[in-house]
Amino acid sequence: MISQARRRWMLTMGALGLAACDRPSILRSSRDSLPQVLSSEESQEWVVATRDETTVHHVDPDGSLSGLDVELVNRFAQLQNKPVRFIVLSSQAEIRWALYSRRVHFAAAGLLEDSHWKKDARFTAPYRRVTPQIVYNSNLQEKPDDLEDLNDQTLTCLSDSTHAEIVEELRRHGHARIKLQRVSSQIDPLDLLAQVEARKIDYVVADSHQVQLAQQYYPSLAVAFDLGPPRRLCLAFPLGREDKLFQAANQFINKISVNGELARMTEHYFGHLGTLNEQDVRGFLEKRVTLLPRFTDMFKHAQAMTGFDWRLLAALAFQESKWDPLATSPTGVRGIMMLTADTADSLHVSDRLDPKQAIPAASKYLAQLMDSLPVSIDGPDRLWLGLAAYNVGNSHLEDARVLAQRKGLNPSRWVDVKHVLPNLANPEVFPELKFGYARGNEPVNFVDSVRSYYKILQRFEAEYHPPLTSDFSPQPRK
Repeated sequence: MISQARRRWMLTMGALGLAACDRPSILRSSRDSLPQVLSSEESQEWVVATRDETTVHHVDPDGSLSGLDVELVNRFAQLQNKPVRFIVLSSQAEIRWALYSRRVHFAAAGLLEDSHWKKDARFTAPYRRVTPQIVYNSNLQEKPDDLEDLNDQTLTCLSDSTHAEIVEELRRHGHARIKLQRVSSQIDPLDLLAQVEARKIDYVVADSHQVQLAQQYYPSLAVAFDLGPPRRLCLAFPLGREDKLFQAANQFINKISVNGELARMTEHYFGHLGTLNEQDVRGFLEKRVTLLPRFTDMFKHAQAMTGFDWRLLAALAFQESKWDPLATSPTGVRGIMMLTADTADSLHVSDRLDPKQAIPAASKYLAQLMDSLPVSIDGPDRLWLGLAAYNVGNSHLEDARVLAQRKGLNPSRWVDVKHVLPNLANPEVFPELKFGYARGNEPVNFVDSVRSYYKILQRFEAEYHPPLTSDFSPQPRK
């Protein structure tokens, strides 16, 4: 049975980041079909340019956009009580033109603050800092240590990107032997990095957050060195117009930077990156092909009963057992979902080593843990905290939430609870906690690993849309 609390959570997840006043509309467009907009004060909605890039946004199953840039705009729009219409453009050049020619009110598209735009746009306070990096295939090439090692080599960049301008600047100032290849600006940087993994391109310049995300999917990618200092990701506004809106956006970004809301948003989209190493990713990708098909239908069956994405359940199972239905730990947890004997008994599971019983039972158990959390916890935080409870137990999670509150942090936000969980093993802290000692680092790694495996499956495995089914019915005990 899907409880009302979890049903609300599922709806919240589906609409994550959307302004409460209106669900933003989405239009894929080209420069030729965009009319000029009225000023933001005269217009009934904000028209905001974005672009197709995995680190900027993705389209959810319900057709809505989500992503850090999108959520940032939606939270800002909610405070200003303005509907938002996103215009998805194909390149930075089109976004720059749209700003200059008054086709949009501003742009949220993972844009680096760029002096080359100074005649057409101005940039807000930063909402993130990233570093341009040289990426190569560690299975194919020797690691270049500096720019001299790239003499007579080709660096590939998107044609209208800031990275291409950086390389051109290097070529003009002492590194003329470095070659630059510009490719279509309509390519997603993640797909460009995939070509390094596929050995079709030797070197790519990409930003650090793009590289970290790509390394989850393509384990041969490695960073040679940084190509300059960190740079600022900002919203871009037309130059000389929309002064009040520009000032309001700056105030908003500065406010959420101070109150922790920006950190929570960033953690949701990128906080798990870097948890898995190359061997973790390689092992997972291999077993996705060799083992996962044996259990896919079971995970989908569990999704139909409890509402959890089957790929999330598969990621949870891999973190627990590497998809080994006979797995057993020294502490006595067993099976593909590593259930304790007490948990199995409470769910009427007669054989923990039977994945047909263990998978739906574990799915129901995760649902129970989430349903037991306070109703104030919503969105992705509810899921991450539920997964933490799956690993460390509800009691120790509650201790961590109490500890977060004592430190002035938000006990309903995963980013804050994640920060204090390791203190459950601190001898100066745990004696004062109600439930005492726990290995608090483990749930942090557990949750972020599940999140990472889930992201991989979302990229490589299709989502499932189950028909309407009956409530959970555990198999009878023998």
